Amino acid sequence: QTPTARARRYSLFLGMMLTVAAITLILGSVVLAGLFALAYTLDVASIQLDSVGKGGDEVEMKLVQGKPEIKFSLIRNYELIKNGANSFLFREYQYMAVFIVGFAALLVVVLGTGHSWAAGIFSAISFVAGSLTSILSGYIGMSIAVFSNARTTVKCVDSIGAGFNTAFKAGSVMGFALVASSILVLFIIVECYALYFKDAFTNKDSMYNTRMMYEAIAGYGLGGSSIAMFGRVGGGIYTKAADVGADLAGKVEAGWDEDDPRNPAVIADNVGDNVGDIAGMGADLFGSLAESSCAAMVIASQSEVLQKEWAYMAFPMILMS
Repeated sequence: QTPTARARRYSLFLGMMLTVAAITLILGSVVLAGLFALAYTLDVASIQLDSVGKGGDEVEMKLVQGKPEIKFSLIRNYELIKNGANSFLFREYQYMAVFIVGFAALLVVVLGTGHSWAAGIFSAISFVAGSLTSILSGYIGMSIAVFSNARTTVKCVDSIGAGFNTAFKAGSVMGFALVASSILVLFIIVECYALYFKDAFTNKDSMYNTRMMYEAIAGYGLGGSSIAMFGRVGGGIYTKAADVGADLAGKVEAGWDEDDPRNPAVIADNVGDNVGDIAGMGADLFGSLAESSCAAMVIASQSEVLQKEWAYMAFPMILMS
């Protein structure tokens, strides 16, 4: 074999090994993050609301302070907040669904007539995938937050440290699940699009195909940001309105203390904190993560050197991993 042929074979072998290593790292991190999220969820779920700690009757009296109805109030408020948060999110998701379908259709028409129908269709698919992943990220964060609120209260009976650990583990669930779902969906999109853009990552017309493919994938970040806008703005308006209503109705009119459970607006305020500050923040974090990753890939696809290797183009996903 000539030195040129050996160098070519070595380059192909090196590229294949880099691709295998990148895929292993990306999928391995997704599995690992999923396992951590599952383990922390089960750990938080092991805390029973009808059991108030490790100290028996003495701890129970410490929690309820001689008033057994407080334990009932804890569970009742937890159920009200959970049901209210779910009702708000499902209603908001109905409006989001209309927006997602309408905007996806607009992308197909605008990009199809102005650029190519393939670009329009694939951009719309990426947009829908990003929107659904953003919704999932926010819902997971809200669900684990509501689920852990009362349980954190129960663990605080043992110690402040135990309550902090419970809250920290619950918060970690959203972090692990958000990043894992973001990486996994983006990886699936890249692999599926590569089946259509067959000349991507090759020397044959690779520049055009790779660039076009990643420009279509950029819709993934657009979908995440669009849903984040709904979550942050819609949930934020709701929680601020409920907070003002609670203060006016409770403090001013009735003379109640802050967050008095007798005030229905307090429940609405806590619902708003979960759907706005947590579900909205989860969608917002996903949007930022997806946008930065897609932007880096689009820029890298302009390079004649980087666009020839899958592993080079997957570097943003490797960093996320």
